[in-house]
Amino acid sequence: MTSTLTIISGYLCFLSSFEQKPMWFLRKKYTTLFVPMLLWNIPMAMFILAFQWNGQYISKYDELTSGDILNWSNALLGITERPVNEPLHFLRNLISCNIIALCIAIPFRKYPIYSFLLILIVGVFNIDSYIVLRNDILIGFFLGALLASMRIDARAIDFLLPVTVPSYLVAAFVIFYFKVDFESLWWMGHRLLGFLAAWPLIGYLNKTAFRKISKYSQFSFFMFLSHYYVEIMLFHLFSRIFYIDKFYIFFILSGPLTIGTCIVMQLIASRVAPSLLRISTGGRA
Repeated sequence: MTSTLTIISGYLCFLSSFEQKPMWFLRKKYTTLFVPMLLWNIPMAMFILAFQWNGQYISKYDELTSGDILNWSNALLGITERPVNEPLHFLRNLISCNIIALCIAIPFRKYPIYSFLLILIVGVFNIDSYIVLRNDILIGFFLGALLASMRIDARAIDFLLPVTVPSYLVAAFVIFYFKVDFESLWWMGHRLLGFLAAWPLIGYLNKTAFRKISKYSQFSFFMFLSHYYVEIMLFHLFSRIFYIDKFYIFFILSGPLTIGTCIVMQLIASRVAPSLLRISTGGRA
């Protein structure tokens, strides 16, 4: 799903004339991406720090008590590795993609194919190093930018549904069975294939009774920001109730429980602290 969101982000970005108002664009991304990323990393960092003060080792952030600046920068902002709220690396990488887009918007619009090929080379060979930590996000964002710059309607791929969805599932099984390295080109291709599968599937579901689910889109960003906390709490709870041989129950129930909990949390926050909810979600809730 991350690849789909990345491509859509690049597509929507280049549908606008964002480069004509650079300061407005940067302020908007600060509010909608940077602030939520920072605010939703702070509680997790404090949680890890509290455990470390009690002499317990937590994940890769084992030097927070020492005040190491780089480690704290990574924990809160994901400078060179994923932040403490790991899913929020997507926001960190999206910020980088938007800044790059602002710098190259004019030549990209003028020469979209050549510009995208250059981005593709940079991503495949990891030339961007720490600028964008996941290269498939860099490539996906500018693939969306390419579609927008060439005025290609993304709905044109809807007919691929019967091919791309089974292909994606088969590819996922192959990657799992052969334990393909997460950083390999096969994984990158699989993530981009996810867009070719997810986009037509979403379009199809939107034409069926499942379109009623779209009313819950108002909870999607809050869910993205908070679900890591909820999953950790559920994991802790299940580990106290079930033995390891019964832990498959967690994997069956964690998805629906996480979604339901996040929706309830947002509804409560909208009543108790609406201003904080608005700031922490970049104005999306």
